[in-house]
Amino acid sequence: MKTKLTNRPVEQVIAAIHALDLEPMKLRMMDPELGEGWTREYAESIERAYRNYLTVLVKHPEDTEDIVVSKDVDEFWHAHILHTMKYTDDCERVFGTYLHHNPDVGGRAPAEIKKKAALVEKTRRLYQQESAMCGAAIRAENAAMCGAAIGTENAAMCGAAIRAE
Repeated sequence: MKTKLTNRPVEQVIAAIHALDLEPMKLRMMDPELGEGWTREYAESIERAYRNYLTVLVKHPEDTEDIVVSKDVDEFWHAHILHTMKYTDDCERVFGTYLHHNPDVGGRAPAEIKKKAALVEKTRRLYQQESAMCGAAIRAENAAMCGAAIGTENAAMCGAAIRAE
C-alpha cells in the first residue's frame, strides 16, 4: 500500500511550495567553490524546476515512486537538505511531515537503463499534463536513482538528467 505524501489539501500544499524561500539554496548553488558555480538565471530556472517537481509529487501521489528529476534539480534538493533546520521546517510547513530523500548510485546495466527510460517517459507525460516541462527532454542513460519518500516503504525514483534538445 502506498502512503500519501500529505493529507493536506493539494491547493494549500502548492501555495506553500510557491511560498518557500529558496534563496539560500540558490546562493549555495551559485558559489563556485561550495556549489556548482551556476549563474543566477540558471539557479532560478532550477529553483522553478524543483518547485515543479514538488508540485507534481503532490498532484500525483499514486505516481511518487516513479517520478524522476534532473541531476541539477537533485543537486538543488541536496542543497535544500543541507540546510537541515530550514529543510525540516519547510517540509513540516508544506507537507506536514518530513520529505525523505534516499539517494542510490543506480546501475548502468541494460535492464536498469530500460527501467529508467520507462520512468523518464512516465515523468514526461505527468509533466506535460501539468504543463511544467517547458519542452525539455529527459535522457535515461544519464539517470541516477534517489528517493523521495515519507518512509522507506514509499521510496521514489528521481535523478534522470534533463537536457534541452
